[in-house]
Amino acid sequence: MGKILSQEEIDALLSTVKTTRGGKEELDATQQVQLYDFKHPERISKEQIRTLRTIHDGFARMFATYLSANLRTLVDVNLLSIDQVTFGEYSLSLSVPNALYLLKMEELEGKALLEISPQFLLFIVDRLLGGMGDTDVEAREISQIEQNVVLRIINTLVNQLNDVWGQIQPLKAKLDGFETDPQFVQITRSSDTVAIIFFDIRVRGATFTMNLAFPYFTLEPIMNRLSAQSMLAITARQVEQDEVGIIRERVKSSRLPVQVILAQTTLSIRDFINLQVDDLLELDKRTSKPLEIFVGGKLKYFGSPGRLGRHKAVKVIRSVTTEEEIIYEQ
Repeated sequence: MGKILSQEEIDALLSTVKTTRGGKEELDATQQVQLYDFKHPERISKEQIRTLRTIHDGFARMFATYLSANLRTLVDVNLLSIDQVTFGEYSLSLSVPNALYLLKMEELEGKALLEISPQFLLFIVDRLLGGMGDTDVEAREISQIEQNVVLRIINTLVNQLNDVWGQIQPLKAKLDGFETDPQFVQITRSSDTVAIIFFDIRVRGATFTMNLAFPYFTLEPIMNRLSAQSMLAITARQVEQDEVGIIRERVKSSRLPVQVILAQTTLSIRDFINLQVDDLLELDKRTSKPLEIFVGGKLKYFGSPGRLGRHKAVKVIRSVTTEEEIIYEQ
């Protein structure tokens, strides 16, 4: 038979329970309650997200400079935000038709997903083929021919992504496929977390979307490298590289006048006044001698005259040597 408690023992137990409940109520009143979504856990810390933002800010600037130079119009690429969602939710948010590029990374497990607005790709096709570049176009599937036209732009995008990530962890990313329907793309399970980097591309008053998706299990092995120290190192290197890159692209896109001198001679004032139609002028250059080609007012090449289709043209034979350049400048 169990031990029977006395009245004093019962009172002591009841007082302990009251004290515990009172302490808990007082603790709850002083604590700050924070909401936590168990369906969407934040597996990437705020510090790591700041490092990801620094990396892709540099990528956005590099890609904008490249697009502006190659499309011959001002293009602005901005990093909007970085979010963590399940792949299933992200996949449902993708429009149809779309332009989805799969990126396979040699140094990391899994694949990343690059989403670009089909309208922006059609704008690129129009500009590269000599068109005016219409930004108000209806979204449609990108044909195989159009994919080949924009392939050089996409490959450069991937290379620039490799460059900025190389300061933290080499990706060695390469194109591994292209899809227009999101239901045929599966880079991870629907319930797995993915990090989405949202960009917008602005050109001629229009705004287009571009997003990068990395599965969490792909980034997990290198999470310890996404630290504040890494961010400071990236920022210091990017300032120098960005300045050099901007100057280089501006120089490449600069226009220089090119002149070809067929021949020249001198006339007296009397001969000039007496010039009439069908008069012949004796020039100081034989037809067998190469033509002088001036770039920006300086002799740089020698060439021979000819035709290209219906247009007159000059074929570059050779460059001017240093000695010849000095002689002509004198």
